[in-house]
This record gives sequence, structure tokens and C-alpha cells, in this order.
Amino acid sequence: MASALAAETGAPDPTTPDHAADVKRVFAAKCASCHGPNLVKPKGRFGYILDLKRVAENPDYVVRARPDESELWLLVQRDEMPPADSPQGPLTDADKEAIRAWIAAGAPDMSSQEPNAASPPPAGEPPAAPARASNADRTLRWLGKLHLLVLHFPIALMVAAAIGELVSARRQPRVPSPAVRFCLLLAAVAVIPTAAFGWLHAAAGNGVGSPSLLNTHRWLGTTTAAWVLATAAFAERDCRRGTRSRLLRVMLAIGVGLVAATAHFGGLLAYGPDYFDW
Repeated sequence: MASALAAETGAPDPTTPDHAADVKRVFAAKCASCHGPNLVKPKGRFGYILDLKRVAENPDYVVRARPDESELWLLVQRDEMPPADSPQGPLTDADKEAIRAWIAAGAPDMSSQEPNAASPPPAGEPPAAPARASNADRTLRWLGKLHLLVLHFPIALMVAAAIGELVSARRQPRVPSPAVRFCLLLAAVAVIPTAAFGWLHAAAGNGVGSPSLLNTHRWLGTTTAAWVLATAAFAERDCRRGTRSRLLRVMLAIGVGLVAATAHFGGLLAYGPDYFDW
């Protein structure tokens, strides 16, 4: 009866779920504190969570009518967003279902006035206390921040090793350069915590605003770490044999290229794709 009356009068059907309004309330309550439009530096350079139209039109976040292919839903489903230490607390099952249903419904936009804050709790009910992250979670998130400190060491050491190898190649010595060997060994030692801290940094929600760029940087960095370790192993083999192989020089050149590419994508992730605009 209500549906028929709504169809005749043109009013919204009160029995039809308003997916846009539901998901907007969830975003305003649980996500806007980190990704809201009023923030000067939103996390992951993603500050338009309340703009449903813009979020829905970004294929990096949402594939309309396909929640299982949408990065936004996958992050929510895996409890990666919001992070464990979010001051607003974790999403409830109802919150998650609202996000999934919104995407499944085609990620509709809101036509009514958009709220800037969550609806207050019903009278007589105290507000939910924010969830506090465990010491283990806080420790892992803190360790992830060290990625920004240690990443400079393998970059500088690989470049120094490449320059040293170029100088050594021009002099044509009969034995490998001890300086190059030293730089590669240190780079191999430094690249392990750099990659590990990088994964922790991403798991804490950093870079979530650019999921495609984040995945590229993360997997390219992992590949680079493995390549640096292999290059250092080949350098050690050459030193023990007393001869420098051409393969090592090729691997070193590729390694420098991988390091540069990883650093480039990391810079874009941290500062945005417009950082180098003239």
C-alpha cells in the first residue's frame, strides 16, 4: 500500500532502503575523521569520503554493483579500514552491510541534503566508547613508520655501488672492487627491514586513498628487495672467485633501475601525482 501510494504521489518509497543515506551516515561516523573534506592533510591524500558521487566514480575504489571487485569493500571486509586504532572504533556488521549493499545497489548518490556528522544515538543510550588498539597493534603501526626512515639507505647504497662499479670498469682491475662489495652487502642488509616496514606501513592504512598506486609501490618494492639480495649474493660470489662477471654488472644496473622506480612510485604515493607539476 505504501509503495503504491509513493508511486502515485512521486514521493520516496518508505519501504525501500536508502543505501546512499545509510552509507553516508557510516562514512560520516567512522571515516570522516581521517578522510573528511575539512582536513588539511587527509590520510592517504583521500579527503572526499563524504562525496559519494566522486567515490563511486573512481574505479580504484568502487566497481558499481560488484562489491567483491571493489577495493573499498575489500578493505572493509578484511577489517583494514578503519584501522584498529581508529578513534571512532571499528565498523559494526550493520555498517559493513550498509557499505556492501550500497555498492551492490550501484553506488547511488544522495539527492537530499548530506549530513556532515553521524546521527546521535537514541535517547537513553550512551555513545559508544571508541575502541582502543592493543599494544601489539600499536607497536606494529609504530614500526611501520620506520619505513620512511630506513628506505633512504638501500637507495643511496645501490647508487653508490653503481657509481663505484662504473669507476672500476673504466680502470679494468683484475679483482672486484671492495667498495662495491661493501655497498651491496649493506644495501642487502638495509633492504630487508625497509620492505618489512613498508608492508606494515601500508597495513596501517597509509596510501589507501590510491590503492592502485599503493599496490604498484608495494609489489615493486618487494621485487626490488629480492633483486638487491640476489645482486649482493652474486657480488659475494665474484669476490670469492676473484673475478668480476658481466652478469653482476647487468644485475646491478637493473637493480638501480628498480630502486629508482620504487622510489618514484613511493614519492607519488606520499605527495600525489601532481608533485612534479611545473
